[in-house]
Amino acid sequence: MTGLADDVDTIAAVGGYDDAEDVLEDAVRELLRRRPELRISLAVEKYRGGDVSLNRAAELAGMSAEEFKGELSDRGIHRDAGFLEHDDREAALDEFRG
Repeated sequence: MTGLADDVDTIAAVGGYDDAEDVLEDAVRELLRRRPELRISLAVEKYRGGDVSLNRAAELAGMSAEEFKGELSDRGIHRDAGFLEHDDREAALDEFRG
């Protein structure tokens, strides 16, 4: 019995892919196309984790920035407006200056 990794390697070999990673990228892309709710959840998690900006997350989700803000609100995720308290701003500046 073969495992999933063997199947992916075989698909790469017979399907004209460079390697198994390309097969997985193609498979995930297709999954996200077919299941938009997963695409939105992925974008939300990337945004929440600080991996992408709000605008990039909205783009990944296939939404406008305003729609994405609504999605965040619906999920109870509060956005940081980006303003720092005076002491925090000074500390960030000191760190930036080295």
